Formats: sequence, C-alpha cells, structure tokens
Amino acid sequence: MPLTSNLDGIIILSLQVDDTEVRRLLDHRLPTVRVEYPHPKLSCVEIDDVQRGRIAATYLLEKGHRRIAFLGDTDLPKYAIHPVNLRLTGFRHVSDEAEIELPDMFVRLAPYSQEQTRQVARELLNLPKPPTAIFSATDCQALGILKVSRQLNVIVPEQLAVIGLDNLDMAEYADLTIICQHLDEVGRLAVEILPTQFESPSRPIRHVKIPLTLIERKTA
Repeated sequence: MPLTSNLDGIIILSLQVDDTEVRRLLDHRLPTVRVEYPHPKLSCVEIDDVQRGRIAATYLLEKGHRRIAFLGDTDLPKYAIHPVNLRLTGFRHVSDEAEIELPDMFVRLAPYSQEQTRQVARELLNLPKPPTAIFSATDCQALGILKVSRQLNVIVPEQLAVIGLDNLDMAEYADLTIICQHLDEVGRLAVEILPTQFESPSRPIRHVKIPLTLIERKTA
C-alpha cells in the first residue's frame, strides 16, 4: 500500500502488524494509527482487553459468586488479533488473586454462531454443579446464554448472572449487564489523531487508552 502513493494515511483496525511491516510503513512515511493493540512506534487507540476481564471477574466476585465460567469465541481469522485470550487472562488474574478456582470445565470457547454458543451454554448449565455466573466475551454469545437459561428455567440473575461486553443495541433491549468499550469514541479518536500526523510528521506518537465502563442492568 505505501508504494501505490494513493494513500495519505491508514488506520489499522484489530490486525496484527509485525516489526518488519511497521518499519516499511515508517520508511515510506505513511502516517498510521493502530486501533486496539499498540505498537511502540505507531500512534494507537488502545482497548485494554486484560482490564475488561478483570472488571468482569471483580464485579461477579463482589456479588458473591464463586462458581464463575468464561465463554469466548474462536472463529476469528488467523491474521486478526485474538482479544478473547487477553480477556481470559484478566479474568484468571482476579480469580487467582481471590483464590477462587476457575476449573477447566468452566472455561469454554465456541464459534460465534448462536447454535454452537447455545450448545456450550447447555453443557455448562447441565453440569452437576453449574456456574452461578458466566462472563461472555461477546454480547451475541451472552444473548445465546440468556436464551438457553430461559429454556432450562434457570432464573436470571437469581440463579445465573450473565455479563456481556460490546454493548450492542440488542444488549440494551435484553437488559444485559455489559462492559462498554465505547467503539464510537475509538473511531473518533483514530480519525482525529491521523490528520495531526499529516500536518506535523515529526510530532511524537500518541497512545490513547480508552476507559472502560461497566453498565449494570438486570442480568447480573
């Protein structure tokens, strides 16, 4: 892309970029802003996925839950960043600090489809000692968990608390408790930062970390 000379700048969204590729962008003086995952030599709007997991686990522990499960998606392409692993890392850190066991059977990964999410949710909720709370790394999967809980007559949030993450429109409709990542703000900042590099290429790079907000609704 730098060789075409048709670009004034580029925003890289949720894609892995190695040091060689970054060097090429810099050598060709193509202003670049990364979104989600930082690189020390490029400006970035960073979303802290580890912190998302920490917020979810902390909230559920403060609510008194001790059997907490994690459900994430697995069907991202190989070239993309896999934030689910980072969210699980933060989730584990808090569980370990609180000396709360997170058994392997409570850590489940499934493709993003509703059918497979519901199958995993049924398996979790049909365990002899099922979790009393589930942190879903995506809102769509959280909605699948809520549907299965209704089918199994599991009362939310009294018998099962559910937390999602993206704050999609459907999440608000379902009264889903979520960790909001303010995607509109992410896009606005990326587009705001990029033109400053056109105007002053020597300006120091910027790393902006987006604050996370837990929005408490009726599912947890």
